[in-house]
Amino acid sequence: MLKAYKYYWENAFKYQATSTRADYWWAVLMNVIIYAILWLLLAASGVSSIGSLVNGTTQGLGMVLIIVVIMGVFGFANIFPAISITVRRLRDVGLSVWFLFAVWLFSVVLGNVDNAFCEGLMAALEIVVLVFMCLPSNYINKQGWWSPNKDNDQEIPSLRNEN
Repeated sequence: MLKAYKYYWENAFKYQATSTRADYWWAVLMNVIIYAILWLLLAASGVSSIGSLVNGTTQGLGMVLIIVVIMGVFGFANIFPAISITVRRLRDVGLSVWFLFAVWLFSVVLGNVDNAFCEGLMAALEIVVLVFMCLPSNYINKQGWWSPNKDNDQEIPSLRNEN
């Protein structure tokens, strides 16, 4: 798991390669664990801060602020590695990067419409992306579907190269 997370950060700006399911999902799991720990720390410090506010002091508010800043910095730092590993995962499945761009474009358009139909359509689109992230390597190529990106792939270290 730690090797996959190291791979996640080392290849934060490599888009012309592929990532296996293990590369992708171990990094996602580590991010979820880190965020869960930060949220638990925030909840614990928030409860103690509320208790001190009831007593008329402001003790503990600094800790809440520090944890919020750490969460913000961690979230901001994860933007490029998350995008690149998602692109590499879709390339591994056999999809073009333009598919991800189209999904994000639809998400932006549908996310700005306050309509139950659009929200349902957005949820369905997210489920489709989740299914693609769960597919095995070269699934689309093995099914005989068109894949424009396999000729340009670059080899980068991956978990699949280690035993």
